[in-house]
Amino acid sequence: MATQSAQKGASDPPPRPEQPGKPARYISKYREFVKHEAVKNKSQWKTMGPAKVAVPSPNDFLQKHSKEPKLAPKKKEEDGKKLLPLSVPQRTYRPVIRIKKNFIIKNAVAVIRGVPKKPRPFCVDTRQGDKYPLEPSGLVPKYIKKKNYGVTPKYVTRRNEEIKREEEEYEASVLEQLKKKAMKTLSDEERTNILKISDNWPGYSLDLFTYPQHYYGDLEYVLIPHGIIVDRTERLAKDIMQDLGDNDIVVLCVLKGGYKFCADLVEHIKNLSRNSERFISMKVDFVRLKSYHNDQSMQDMQIMGGDDLSKLAGKNVLIVEDIVGTGRTMKVLLNNIEKYKPKMIKVASLLVKRTSRPDGYRPDCMWLNSKRIDPPRRDRPVFATEKDSGQLRWGGG
Repeated sequence: MATQSAQKGASDPPPRPEQPGKPARYISKYREFVKHEAVKNKSQWKTMGPAKVAVPSPNDFLQKHSKEPKLAPKKKEEDGKKLLPLSVPQRTYRPVIRIKKNFIIKNAVAVIRGVPKKPRPFCVDTRQGDKYPLEPSGLVPKYIKKKNYGVTPKYVTRRNEEIKREEEEYEASVLEQLKKKAMKTLSDEERTNILKISDNWPGYSLDLFTYPQHYYGDLEYVLIPHGIIVDRTERLAKDIMQDLGDNDIVVLCVLKGGYKFCADLVEHIKNLSRNSERFISMKVDFVRLKSYHNDQSMQDMQIMGGDDLSKLAGKNVLIVEDIVGTGRTMKVLLNNIEKYKPKMIKVASLLVKRTSRPDGYRPDCMWLNSKRIDPPRRDRPVFATEKDSGQLRWGGG
């Protein structure tokens, strides 16, 4: 064996020195495989925690007062002996003074004589249900006991005052505008000066009107057309209604000339009464005054026709005449009617002749004041003038 090993060692090459091995290849922890391996065991309970959690033992339950702060243990007194109380009272001691008042009897008398307490109100859900105090239940209207209950709030009062002020300002502005647009109110003198035909009034041409053939050659021109007469008659009716108000009227028509004018005037008053809230009852009667003979005024005057004038006592009388001249005829009629003591007398005239009046009489309601007027002879709707006399007559057809 020795020879073999010697032979083997002599023929073999010398041994090489041992070299250290290579370390393991570096692998980054951020590779996908590494990330997957790191997350594999965390993704299942990433949000809710691990799938299984250790359950506390039943013996470790939360005990009462276990979390309250614990006070430090009391220290034992160094001197365990207590001082004996003094047999003498202290200076601050005040002995109780007994009184002879019997509180038991006093309380009993107070209870007997006292006003019994009102039972506390309750509300019950059902017949055998629970009961609750009534006051806090919301069924008692506590708001009525407030001091400001029923008092208008200040903001409402302020708003109402503003609205009222705005309405007053608006009404004032409207009245101011109406006053600016309103017609001028004429005095009696101004109205009399306007309601008259001037002496140099040329009138209207006959070519503007149609009239019967038997008037051809007799008429020169038209002074007052029919339309104006109708309009002014309606205006007279309005003035009469304003003067007499809601009172009933007894219309006394003076024949013969005043018949047509009276009929139109009464018809206008009836229409105004029907179209307004005031209803006026009217009774029409007729009288005739004979004071002219052949177009000449007589000294003596006769009253003919008409019912018993004594029925006019206490009534509102409206005398309707077509033309008033000197006023003597009307004064006689008024004196006769005043004997029966009517409540009110008004005179309405279509035309008033502009002439001297010794007594200064003027009718209450008139339409026109003219100088060239003679007693009307025909009942026609248009005033015209004759060529020869130049006087105002009914005409036109």
